[in-house]
Order: sequence, then C-alpha cells, then structure tokens
Amino acid sequence: MSKSYFAENLRNLRKYKKITLEELSSALNVSKSAISDYENEKFSPTIFICRKISDYFNVSIELMEYSEILDFSEISDSKLKAGDTMPKQLAEALEYNEVMEKQKNELQLEIKLLKQKVESLQLQLKLHDQLKTSKLSEIELLRSQIHLLEDKIMLIQKD
Repeated sequence: MSKSYFAENLRNLRKYKKITLEELSSALNVSKSAISDYENEKFSPTIFICRKISDYFNVSIELMEYSEILDFSEISDSKLKAGDTMPKQLAEALEYNEVMEKQKNELQLEIKLLKQKVESLQLQLKLHDQLKTSKLSEIELLRSQIHLLEDKIMLIQKD
C-alpha cells in the first residue's frame, strides 16, 4: 500500500503559505483542533473536507494524497516541488484505469457479437423447425396419396 502524504502536505502547505490553524479552520469552516488532528494524522478528513482543502490551496486531492508537495531542501526556505509531474501511483492508477476501460469496451463488443450469434442460431433453429414441420406435412400428404392410390388399385382389381 502506498504512503499517504495528505497530512504532511496539509501542514507544509499551511506553513508555506504562512496560514495559522485558526485562519485555515475559519476558511474551511472546521474547528482548529480538527485541522491539527488532520495534520497529525489522528484522523482523516472526509472527502468533502479534502475537496475544500485542495480547493483552498489550489492543489488536486490526488497530488495532496500521493505526492510530497513541499521539499525542505534548506531548513528555513521551503520550495514548492514541480507540480507538473504526476505522482507515480496516480499515473499507474490512470494507466490501469485506461487498460480496464479498453478491456471493458472489448468485452462489451464481444458480448454484443455473442448476442447476435445467439439470435442467429435461434433464427436457424426456428427455420429448421419450420422445415421439419413442412417435411412432416409433405410426408403426411404423400401417405394420404399412397392410401388413395392403394384404394384405387383395390377398386380396379375388384372390377
């Protein structure tokens, strides 16, 4: 399981932007202690609060969760990492999603083709049944004709 950077990123972004717990809690309409608990990983915010936080800092939730946004290369000077690079886990998840979507489309096409094949076989079966019924009727007609001919022959022989 991949590491979550959410709490660390929340704390680092807040400090980088020089925002106090009170200011952030007021802006997000949550308690100061809740923000502190999020930063200290005592508990996780709801998806609704995550969206508010990511909107507030203008950073995607995925970036907050899966990437180290801030790099403290110098003790007093923090710099934002290039947000252009997509986190590896997110890129893999998107690639996996793309593969799964392609497989889903292929399976849907295969299902459609199989349904058409079933319909075709059902029509063929229906045609065979009709042909069978027709042939049976023809046989019955021929039997009737044979009986009539036999009766006619018997009448002729009696005369």
